[in-house]
Amino acid sequence: MLRRDSTQRSFFDQGLYDRLIGPDHFLRRLDALVDWRFVHRICRGCYARDLGRPAASPVMLFKILLLQFLYDISDRRIMEEVYLQMAFKWFCGLEPDEATPHPTTLTHFRSRLGPERFARIHNRIVELARERGLVSDRLSVVDATHVASRMNSFRVDEENPPDPDARRGGRGGGVVFVGYKAHLALDADSRIITKEEATPANVNEGRELPRVLEKNAFRVTADKAYDTNRNHNLLADWNIHSAIVLKRNRLAHPLGGRRSDRWVRDDQRKRRRIEPKVSELKRLRGLVRARYWTLPKVKIQLHLAVIAANLKRIVRLLLPGAGPPAMAAATA
Repeated sequence: MLRRDSTQRSFFDQGLYDRLIGPDHFLRRLDALVDWRFVHRICRGCYARDLGRPAASPVMLFKILLLQFLYDISDRRIMEEVYLQMAFKWFCGLEPDEATPHPTTLTHFRSRLGPERFARIHNRIVELARERGLVSDRLSVVDATHVASRMNSFRVDEENPPDPDARRGGRGGGVVFVGYKAHLALDADSRIITKEEATPANVNEGRELPRVLEKNAFRVTADKAYDTNRNHNLLADWNIHSAIVLKRNRLAHPLGGRRSDRWVRDDQRKRRRIEPKVSELKRLRGLVRARYWTLPKVKIQLHLAVIAANLKRIVRLLLPGAGPPAMAAATA
């Protein structure tokens, strides 16, 4: 049974938090920018109205997951960090002496929501950025990156592989890996990821353009893997100007348009803006390797990593001078 969230704290508890957590703390700035009640509305359909014991707050559980990806903390350690870190406790709406939920609660919460509801949460964050005038949709940069499976080794022809959804794929230079691909669309001006999708590693990224294409975009650029008649026709049908890099044997293709135009060359040079974002997702948000087994759970991991990266970017754009998230000095 889902109960209504309460944000009220006692005078003593609020005073303690005010003394320990300064107004410039990243989590204070983040909490001031986002009305988290939308998470409660999205999760409402996952719970029975009148049956069972009152469930843990979905807003609190989502914030714990968000902290996990903001600070790249493992599943085993996140509950301990929330219990020990006062800033984490305040952000999650817990009292200073309140115990955290059992770690398995997060596992059940992720399964309960599934990738679709996490995608809806991501979409609401992007809507927030648009409402604040951050996402221009002038140019969308599309790309894909590899996400290694949790397995150390894997044979595709095994009858019972540990991760049945992971597949072999290439990542350039003849390097073969086993796992998944993360497909991303980045707003070039704000550096906010507007869409993302995960697939097995053997899926060609060019075929995934329709699933990550931002329909609000005025122009789209991507590398040669996306240079197909199907993709150019799709952009033309949606009245989106294409700055996709053409393959050498297609430079004269009519679907390529006027590739010598200055705006095309400028947009193609801006493709590199997605590279720092991909690096952030891998180094700081834990996307270098899958945390979980199977494609639906990897999709959840991708959504959470992107949400964390987008929220950090939104805070920096709306509150200049806000430093990046940093762990408190006293950690176990």
